[in-house]
Amino acid sequence: MGTCGDIAGARTTISRFRWIACAILLGGGALLYGYTLSFPFVFDDHIYLVDNPLVKDARSFAFMRDFSTFATASKNMGLDPDLSTNFILRPVSYLTFHLNYAADGMRPRGYRAVNIAIHCLNAVLLFQVLFYLLRTSPKRGNLTEFSAGFIALGSALLFLAHPLQTESVTYIVQRFTSLGAFFYLLTILTHFLAIAATHQKNRWLLKTGSVAALLLGMLSKEEVFTAPFLLVALDWLVRGTPLKIAGKRALPQLLCLPVIPLLLALTSHAQSGGSLSLVGAVNIVNPYNYPPFHYALTQLSVVLAYLRLIIFPAGLNLDWEYELSTSLLQARVLISIAIILALVGGSWLWYFRRRTDVRVSLIFVSVIWYFTTLAISSSVVPLPDLLCEHRCYLATIGAFAAMVCGVDLLRTRLAGVRGFGFVVPVILAGWIAALSVATVARNEVWRSEITMWNDVAAKSPNKSRPLINLGVAYCEHGKPEEGIACFRKALQVEPSSVRAYQNLATLLNRAGKHQEALVTSQIGLRYAQFYEELHFNMGVSYVGLGEFDSSIESFKQAVAIRPTHVRAHLCLAELHAKRRDYDAARKHNEIAAALSPANPEIQQVVQQIAAMIPSESNPRNLNLR
Repeated sequence: MGTCGDIAGARTTISRFRWIACAILLGGGALLYGYTLSFPFVFDDHIYLVDNPLVKDARSFAFMRDFSTFATASKNMGLDPDLSTNFILRPVSYLTFHLNYAADGMRPRGYRAVNIAIHCLNAVLLFQVLFYLLRTSPKRGNLTEFSAGFIALGSALLFLAHPLQTESVTYIVQRFTSLGAFFYLLTILTHFLAIAATHQKNRWLLKTGSVAALLLGMLSKEEVFTAPFLLVALDWLVRGTPLKIAGKRALPQLLCLPVIPLLLALTSHAQSGGSLSLVGAVNIVNPYNYPPFHYALTQLSVVLAYLRLIIFPAGLNLDWEYELSTSLLQARVLISIAIILALVGGSWLWYFRRRTDVRVSLIFVSVIWYFTTLAISSSVVPLPDLLCEHRCYLATIGAFAAMVCGVDLLRTRLAGVRGFGFVVPVILAGWIAALSVATVARNEVWRSEITMWNDVAAKSPNKSRPLINLGVAYCEHGKPEEGIACFRKALQVEPSSVRAYQNLATLLNRAGKHQEALVTSQIGLRYAQFYEELHFNMGVSYVGLGEFDSSIESFKQAVAIRPTHVRAHLCLAELHAKRRDYDAARKHNEIAAALSPANPEIQQVVQQIAAMIPSESNPRNLNLR
C-alpha cells in the first residue's frame, strides 16, 4: 500500500509541477509581450497584410481551382509578385490572418494578441516535449525528476524570454515563423504520445493528429519540411529505438515530404509561363539575383552569427548589413566550416562515448536540430536578405536545449560540492531575467515606424533601405523636412536608389520645389528609364512649373509603362478637361473609375473631373460608384 501511495504521490507532484510550469510560461509571455498590443503595423505588415487584397478576400483560399491564374494574380494587379508565391506556400498562416481580418478588420491589436498566444503556446509545447522525452526515454537511467524538469522548464523559459524572438512575435507578419514552430512541436509531441498509447483508437487519433499538424505546419512555413527527419533522430538517438524501427514509425510523416517541393514547382511553372526548371524553382524568391552557390557560402557564417546572437543578443537589427561570400577559400568561409564541423563532430564524439546518458544524446540531437532547421533558409535557395533574425526562431530550440542539458550536467557534477549545486541554477535564472529585460527593451523599438527605422539606420549605416523607410515614416507622421533629409542621405549611401529619387521628388513637389523635384526625377530616370513613378513625378513638377504640354507627355509615359496607374489617368483627365479636350478627358476619367471602383477617394476625384466636362460633351451616364 505504501508503494502505491508513493507512486500516486509522485504522479500528483509531477502533474502539479507541469501545471505550474505551464502557468509560468503563459503568464511570463503575457507580461513580456502584452503591453505591445497597441503597437502599429510596421514595414512588411503593410505589404503582406494591410495592403494585400489576397488576405481580405476569402476566395483566395480556393487558389487550387485556378492555380496558374492565382500564381500570377499579384503581378497582374501591379503588386509584388511574391504576394502570390507567399500565399500559395503558406495558406494556413494567411488563413489565420484572414480570420483576424474577419473578426476585427485591420486593427493590429487582434493580430498581436494571436502572435503572443502562439509564442506562449510554443514555450508550453517545448516544455512538454522535452519533459516527456526525458522522463520516458529508456536511456533515462539515473536521471532525476528534478533534472528532467530543470532541463525542460529552463529551455522553455530561455525560448520564451530571449529578445531574439521579438522579430517572430512583435513583427506581426512573421507569424509565419511562430505558427510553423507551433505545428512543428505539436507534430513531435503527438507522434511520441501515439507511440506510447496503449489503446488502438487513441494511437490512431494521435498518429492522425501528428500527420495533420505536420501538413498544417508545412503550409505555414517551409522550414517545417525538416520535422520528419527530427522525429526519426529523436526516436533513434534520444529514445534508443533502432533506426529502422524509428523510420518505420515516422513513415506517414516522411510520406508528406513532397508537399512543399510540389507547391514550389507548380508555382514556378505557372509564373514562368508553363516552363519548369530547377533553376527557376530555386530562384523563385531571389530578387537580388544572388548566385545560389554564393548564397550557400554566405550562410555558413550566417548560421554561426545566429548562434552568437543566441548566446549574446547584442546589436539585434531588423535589416542587417551582411557581406556576400563569393569564394570557398575566403577566411570567413573556411573558419565557419571548421567551427560547424567542430560543433557537430564534437557533439557526436561525446554522444559516441556517453550514449547511455539521455542528456548527452539530447545535446547531440539538439545540435542536429539547430543546423537542420536552418538548412531551409540557409542553404542553396537564395532569399532576399542574407541574415534575418526570425529565421532562427525554430533553431533556437536546439541551441537552448543543448545549453541547458550542459548546464544540468555541470550542476550534477558540482552537486557534491557544498553550495555549488545551487549556483548553476541561480546563474541560469539570472540569465533568463536579464534576457527578459532585454526583450522588453527590444520591444520598445517596435513602438512606431520612426523608432524602428531609427534603430535600423543607426545599426546599418551603409544601407539605403532603412533611411528610405525612415523618411517615409517621417512623412506619414507629418515631418516632411526630416523625410527629405533621410532621402538625401539615402542617395549619398546608394546613388542609384530609384526609390529614394522617387520619394524625394514626391516630397519636393509637395513642398512646392518643383524645379528641384524635376531634376531629381530626371536623375533617377538615368538608373531606371521605365520607372513609371518617376515619370509621374515629372508630370507633377511640370504642372507646378506651368509647362502643361510636358506634363501631359510625362503622364502619358507613366500610363504607357503601367496602364493601371490611376493617378496618372486622373491627372491626364483633369489636364485634358482644362484644355477642353473633353473626349480625351472622358476617356482617362472612365479608365480611372473602372480601375478603382471601390475606392471612395478616387471616385470623388472622378466625379469632380466629370463635373468639369460639359453635359453636351458627356451624354452617357457613367457608373461612378
